[in-house]
Amino acid sequence: MSDRSSVPRADAHGPTAVPRFDTRPFEAIRPGLLDRIRPYVALIAEELAADPQADAVSAEARAWAAESLRLFETLTRDPGRAWPRVAATYREIGHGVALRGLDLGDLHTALHRGARAVWRALVPVAESLDLDGAALGAIAEAQFAYLDAVLAEAAAGHAAARTGAHELLHRRRVRLVGRLLDGADPRTLPEAARAADWRVPAAAAAVLLHPRAAEPRPLLLPPDVLVDPALPEPRLIVPDPDGGARARQLRALLKEWIVVQGPALPVPRLPESLTWARRALDLVRRGKIAADGVVRCMDHVPLLVVFAAEDLLDHAADLRLAPLAGLPPAQADRLARTLLVLLECNFNATEAGVRLCVHPQTIRFRLRRLEELLGTDLHDPRGCLELEMILRARYGEPAGSDSAKLVRPRTGNTRTPPARNALRTQHPFGAGHATTLSAGIS
Repeated sequence: MSDRSSVPRADAHGPTAVPRFDTRPFEAIRPGLLDRIRPYVALIAEELAADPQADAVSAEARAWAAESLRLFETLTRDPGRAWPRVAATYREIGHGVALRGLDLGDLHTALHRGARAVWRALVPVAESLDLDGAALGAIAEAQFAYLDAVLAEAAAGHAAARTGAHELLHRRRVRLVGRLLDGADPRTLPEAARAADWRVPAAAAAVLLHPRAAEPRPLLLPPDVLVDPALPEPRLIVPDPDGGARARQLRALLKEWIVVQGPALPVPRLPESLTWARRALDLVRRGKIAADGVVRCMDHVPLLVVFAAEDLLDHAADLRLAPLAGLPPAQADRLARTLLVLLECNFNATEAGVRLCVHPQTIRFRLRRLEELLGTDLHDPRGCLELEMILRARYGEPAGSDSAKLVRPRTGNTRTPPARNALRTQHPFGAGHATTLSAGIS
């Protein structure tokens, strides 16, 4: 019944477009008839506003019903000119309902209640007002057109408010991520969390996401997880991250993202969690940590500690592993990897053989060769610890890891720092032998 073309209008909530109101149903009513029914419509509006059945209908609903009749009566005088004000009224009503977190069900009920009240009042006096079937049909058409139009305006106001509220909440939550991870004054966080509709947990973890594909799908996460999605590597704040349900939520991201979880810490210490997550992600990029599952910093504490002192360990390696530098590069690499596994297996040749897929006797032969080269360092607990740290820094994850295959190559300025590049292009345990470390163990 309505002409849906629009004209621009500006109101308190920004520019909007008001549909042109189809005045034809009002114009179809016989001249003079509207003058006779207006007093009845006005009287019904007053009665609805003062309805004694307050326990059955809320005061607000009664007011809406009464206002709908008053505005309908206004439209009967000059529908074309009165419509913009009527439309604005219902947009405001829809906007207010949305801001209170309610739907438009009560408004629909109230407006239809007002329409029924008009009919209950007009039918008994129809004959005295000269209202035949055609006249009543014309009035009904005008009412239907009116209800359709004003409910559409209310729905538009409701939708605009919900969209605006959602966007505002999203901006607040993104800002909160930045404040939490950048170390803002803890005294300001409770208010910022309330504004972002986020309950501050006892502990949370910073989580970094690195895309496996060029265009990963948008993130779908529960509302208690804060997300800053705009960065190339999105940052998450995950409350109580070690529960079973939370672990499943993070694993669900693995198809399209490398997921690196910092340690769970009290919220004011989230910058520390982010620091460790960044270090772990760097090791993933370098192929030192496998990324086929969620990378949890607490599962890689030795490796993270080792690489925090990587430059110092480089110097220690030059000293402790110098005896291997005189060997052919492939043999030196094979012995070093065997030594790392032996240290991890407490020098159990059988277990080391299983892990390296070689016969235990081969492991024992290599161990005797290592004893010849390294001497007493292999029998000193402190020396063994230092050797394990050096070798873990050199080789990262245990042999056979496919982590390097799982990381999407980065673009842009990704030049390897000279010191790290040297480790890969020179003899593994000394200068003078140009080679590349073998990936496997024979």
